Parts: sequence; structure tokens; C-alpha cells
Amino acid sequence: MKKSFLFAGLFLFVLGLTFTSCKKDEEEQKEPELTGLDKAKKDYKDEYLGTKLTTISWTGSEAGCNEGDISSATRDKVVKRVNYYRAMCGLPSVTLNSSQNSSCQRAALMMMANNDLNHTPPPSWTCYVQEGYDASSTGNLAIGWGAPEPEANHSVNAVSGYMEDPGPGNEVVGHRAWLLCRKLSAIGTGSVYDANHIYQGVHGAAANCIRWGDNLNGSATAGPEFITYPPATYVPSSLVFPRWHFSYPNANFSAAKVSMKDSKGKTYTCSIIHRASQGGGLDARIVWEPQNVVINEDLDFTVTVSDISGAPKTSYEYTVKAFHVTESAKRIAPSNVDAFRQFL
Repeated sequence: MKKSFLFAGLFLFVLGLTFTSCKKDEEEQKEPELTGLDKAKKDYKDEYLGTKLTTISWTGSEAGCNEGDISSATRDKVVKRVNYYRAMCGLPSVTLNSSQNSSCQRAALMMMANNDLNHTPPPSWTCYVQEGYDASSTGNLAIGWGAPEPEANHSVNAVSGYMEDPGPGNEVVGHRAWLLCRKLSAIGTGSVYDANHIYQGVHGAAANCIRWGDNLNGSATAGPEFITYPPATYVPSSLVFPRWHFSYPNANFSAAKVSMKDSKGKTYTCSIIHRASQGGGLDARIVWEPQNVVINEDLDFTVTVSDISGAPKTSYEYTVKAFHVTESAKRIAPSNVDAFRQFL
């Protein structure tokens, strides 16, 4: 009886050593959690470049005004790219509101069929339906023609187009502001592509709609104290767009000034192009275009927004840490017609 007890004890002791050793090996093999610049680079590779598509698998037809549908993988990657931008800005992720996908499909088809973008399309439009109107009036819209890869990447590249918000009429950066809205909890999205569509002699057209309306039920205080883009963190150089903005709830930017300098000591002239008041679910914001920004190496930008009223402080300072990347952040492949247009 005594030998049996000793043997059992010895067996359990050896088993414990073996288990401890295996557990230690597993811990040693586990990769350390990335932080800072290393994490930012990995996120850019996985969460941004990793959203590229090979097809959207559109099942509709422009000729029959059939909005059709797209693959779930397409929608998943659109949501993933939106969340990549939101995560950089410290905002919570959004989910897919699948009940709104059909209306977004109809809105995208209406835009392509009429070779135009309109948030309030008239009933006289080709392929007009009320559901498409509803999505158009409460969503972001993008259209492209003649690009060599619109079917593959127009859907996700449109997200970057909304974030860049280029061109006249978009000085308010409204498309960007909706995607970075604190209260945004979900989106619906739809895309279309027709290789046979002809616009000004060019074949191929694609359109996208991201519906934010009816999805503004998140927390009004979610995310950081203030929201900026480019964000106050590590950001790939290809996503540092010409228009910068700073937003703060209920702030008054009517007399605000912006100054910028980089880590090499260069100062930048900042042309303020818009001052938006709080309203419509969006925070108040100031938008500017810093002149002659060239990023061909890792470079930090210190931004100071001063003479603010209606906020806890009259001045805020933050740093954008741009890391150089060689990949292109093109919204849509180049076109000899008009590769990308959007209106507020």
C-alpha cells in the first residue's frame, strides 16, 4: 500500500513537471504583442491592404434596372476598411446593417444608370425607386468610369475616396465626417459594376453607396476627446490626404487658427477652407489644407489648433506620426474620363 502511494505521488510530480514544461514552451513560442509603429505597420498590411478584392460578383443588370446583389466578402471588406480608419482615430468599430443593403444596391444602380451622383435624385431618373432615394439621401455616394479594375476594387477604394473627400464642394469633408461619426454604429452598403456601360466613349462603370442614416444610435461620447484626420497616432503616408481636419463637440471654430511644423523643423502654411458648426449628428470641425507637404520618409507633424471657444480648452496640440509606405492609396484606378466624383 505504501509503495503504491509513493508511485502515485511520483507519477503526479513528473506529470506536473511535464505540463509545466509544455506550458512554458507554448508561452515562449507565442509572439509578443505588437505596439506603436510595429502594430501600425501590421494593421496597414492586414486591415487596409488586406481588403483588396478580385471581384464583387454583382448579379444585377443595368438594362433591366435590376439592382442585384454582391458577395458577402465584398461587404465584409468594405466594413473592414471603414473600421480600419475608425480604429486609427480611436473610434469603436461599426457592424453591417444588412437590412439596408438592398436600398444601397438600388442607390448605386441609379447613380450608374444616370451617369451622375445626387443625394436627392428626381423621380424622372432612370431606374428610380423610393428605396434608392432613401439610401442616396442618407449615405455616401461614389461613381467611377473606365478604370481597368473598378469591379475588383471600386467598393473598397470608394471608402478611401470618402475619407479623402477631394474636389470642390467637399471642403466640409462631410463624407469623411460621417464615417468617423462618434454615434455611427453600423452601415449598409451596395455596389454595382457593368463592363458594358459606356460613358463618353469609355467602357465600364462602377458605383457605390454607404448608408449611414438610421445607424446613428451609438454613444455620443464614444472615442477620444477630439477627432482628427490624419489621426493623432501612427498613419501610413499614403493615407495622409491633402485635407486635414480637427473636430470637437459643440466647439466654435469661427476665430480658430491652425499651425503645423514637422520633426525636421519645417513649418507649414495652413489654408483654412471650412469651419463647420455642430449639427446633424456631426461634431463641429475646422478643415484646412497644409501647403507643400511631402512625405518620403517617416515624419512627425505637430499640429496646434488655437483660439477655439465653446470647448474646455482654447488650444489643442497633437502629433500625427506619418510612416513612409510605397503602396499607392489610389481611390480608383486612373481614367481618361473622370475616375471619381462625389458630392455632399
